[in-house]
Order: sequence, then C-alpha cells, then structure tokens
Amino acid sequence: MSDRKSAARVPLVLIVDDDFTTALTLQGLLQGAGLATLLAGSLAEADALFHAQPIALVLLDVHLPDGYGLDLCRKLTAVSPVPILFISGDGDVATKTGGFAAGGVDYITKPLAGAEVLARVRTHLRLSAARESLAALHAERIARLSTAQQSLMARPEDLPQARFAVSIRQVLQAGGDFYDVIPVGDRIVDYVVADASGHDLGVSLWTASFKTLLAEYVSAVDAPLDTCRAINDSLRRVLPDGAYFTVLYARLERGAKRLTLVYAGHPPAILVSGRNDEGRLLEQDGDLLGIFADAAFGVMTVPVQAGDRLYLYTDGLIEMHGSREDGCERALAACRPAAALPLQDAVMAVVDTICGGLEPQDDIILLGVDV
Repeated sequence: MSDRKSAARVPLVLIVDDDFTTALTLQGLLQGAGLATLLAGSLAEADALFHAQPIALVLLDVHLPDGYGLDLCRKLTAVSPVPILFISGDGDVATKTGGFAAGGVDYITKPLAGAEVLARVRTHLRLSAARESLAALHAERIARLSTAQQSLMARPEDLPQARFAVSIRQVLQAGGDFYDVIPVGDRIVDYVVADASGHDLGVSLWTASFKTLLAEYVSAVDAPLDTCRAINDSLRRVLPDGAYFTVLYARLERGAKRLTLVYAGHPPAILVSGRNDEGRLLEQDGDLLGIFADAAFGVMTVPVQAGDRLYLYTDGLIEMHGSREDGCERALAACRPAAALPLQDAVMAVVDTICGGLEPQDDIILLGVDV
C-alpha cells in the first residue's frame, strides 16, 4: 500500500484548546496511539481548520478566548456528522447537558486521564466508522433497488410505436410512483401511471406487485375498466391495511381515434389539441385501488386525432405550490406552450416550469404521449 493510501486511513483529530500544555499533552497521547492531529487555540482557527481538512473527530474545549465551544459545536454538527467530544474543567451538570444538546457525543472533565481520553476517542471513531459503513451499505442497496425499479418501467426507445416520453424526479432513489406502457393490439397501447400510498422506500416494493398484475391482466379483449377491477381484487388480498394505489389507466386506440381513461383516485389527464394547442383537463372521480371490494372507478372516453398530445402524471407535480386544483391549472398552463416542442423536450420543459428550480417534496412522474 502506498504512503498516500496509508495516510488516508489515519483518522485526523482536531484538538481545540487554548491551554497550550493541555493541547500538546493530548496531541502526544493521540499521536502515540497512531492518530493524526491538528491544534487550534480559538474558535475561528478551529472553524477554518475543520473546513480545510477531512476531520474525523473533534476534541473541543467549552471556554475559548473568542467564544463558547457549544456555539461552534452547533455550527459544525449542522453541516457534518463528525463526532465532537467536549473537554473542560467545567463539571457543572447544566454545562454538560448543554454540550449534549448542542450536538456533542461525549463530555470529559479536566484534569484529563490519558487512558480515559484515548478509550473514548477510539470508541467514537469506531462508532463513526460503523455509521459511515452502514450509510454506504444503505446507499448501495437503495441504488440497487432504484435500478431494479427503473427496469420495471418501459423505455421509450424500446417501444417506438407507443410514441411516449417520460420525466421522473424522485425524492428518494426509489419510491412509490410508477408507470407502464403496454402495446395490446394493432395501434392500441395502454399507458398506466400509478402512485402507491406512503413516501418511504418500502412502498417501492409494491410497484413490483403492481407490474406483475398488469402483465397478468392487461389484454386487448379486456376493457381497461375490467382490468382495473381485476387488479383491485388482487391488491386487496396482498396490500397491508391502509395501503393503496391511485391509478390513471389510459387506452389509446390510434386507428379508432379513441382514448379511454379509467380513474382510481388519480389527478386528471391533460389533452392538448394538435389543431390549436388548446388544452383541457380530463377530470373524473374514482375510488382508490386496493381498498374497496365494490370500488367504483371513473371512466371517460374522448375522441382524439393525430397531432394531439396526452399527459399523465403523479400528484407530486401538482402539489408543489398551493392547492391540488391550482396545481392542475398550472400543469395545464405549462403543457400548452410545450406543444410545439419535441415530446421529450416537452415533458422536461413542463416539469422544469412547474418546479421553478425548487426541489420536489414528493416523487414526480410526467408521461407524455403523441397521438
């Protein structure tokens, strides 16, 4: 192993104490144990060193010439998970509890016992390393889950005859929003956008179940309403109490110039005319999918023609600002000027316009379809 790699593995401890003797004593103790150290005699110096070096742990005095160590602790822990251990001659209970409230992980009173300091430093370095390893493991698992979830969703390049494009923005790397595109006959394609209840990673697992049910029930001989009813019956058997999907199921029959929509508690589709770029919300009520045995779904059939453009989306797109109704109107307003753009550019432009540079608080899927 190179010297550079070896050095990178040595934890760097920042010692912040205005008492030079104490600082040198701690430095000798830690360096003797194989740790690297930096010394700071003030809050300002400590702040500068902290942001200039990859600090693994901080030993921080409570009282320093230019301020209170607890204030620096709050500042550092707000931007970093680095463990901060207070060292102080102040053994007052209120000061100790204040140190923990500020984000410190330990409090060692002076006079310092070398063996105790070293034991506590090693313990918190091990805990910090364990948390980092666990976080890296979780990130890897989430990335795998996200990749698996993305593989469940159809890609425009694999289904050019479906003439669709999609924009996805996820708050988590994997979540409960889902779409599918399924050719079912000659110039007949089904487009499905769904949103599972909840906002944690666990709901992403239900999207795999939903995909499986779509593959089982979707066919040219079954109407979209019948398919939704069949999926509802199956979901009621497997979803936990309180879990559900909102769904918008669209069947586009290009030959017959007909669009059929089935609503299960989902936001309205948007249809933009190819003649005059005028758009409208296609609104229908409908029960949620996966809860009621006798669920009633909203059904709508509308005529379409070549050049029209259809948009299906999840509620994250319309709930960023204000009410759901206002959000739908904003989405409609964003879709109209995008009619002149190529489809992929259009869906990206609509999402960018609505988000306005803000990070979404909920997952977003916008699926655009050229009739």
